[in-house]
Amino acid sequence: MNLRTKNLKLIFLITSLFTLFLPNLFPFFRLLYFVPFLVIAIYQKPLTSCLWIAVICGMLMDLLSDGTRLGFYAMNYALTTFVLYPQRKNFFSDSISTLPLMSFFFAVISTTIEIAYRYSTGKLPPLNIHWAFADLLVMPVADGVYAFIVFILPFVIFGKQQRKGTDYFMAND
Repeated sequence: MNLRTKNLKLIFLITSLFTLFLPNLFPFFRLLYFVPFLVIAIYQKPLTSCLWIAVICGMLMDLLSDGTRLGFYAMNYALTTFVLYPQRKNFFSDSISTLPLMSFFFAVISTTIEIAYRYSTGKLPPLNIHWAFADLLVMPVADGVYAFIVFILPFVIFGKQQRKGTDYFMAND
């Protein structure tokens, strides 16, 4: 399972389908469905391409959401991608934990940017410990779990078996 070798077009298709259909089936989940796609793009593309991809994904979210200004998610995703892009050096692209962890960090940074934006516009919701626990811990963990279940677990279960040390040597029978 290597993020550098994932098929970006297939991942985009999967995340687009999840974005279109899961909010209707599970309206109480406020997941950031494009985050795994953006994290995988961070590992495969240069920064400028990642920023354009983030703007496009954000514009799609802007078109599908209600109650936000057009361009909010595009700006949010681009800023979050810009902040998170250098951190790809700290996480191995072939590790099982990288996609969930980077999805978690993406969600936390994105929420922080959203709060800063709402503060600057005067539309700040009441901030309390319940909000901080829900939006800065529970929902980012849910985004990481979503990334793990949808994009890693199927490859772990159905993917190629990794060779063990004994598989490299022939037995002398």
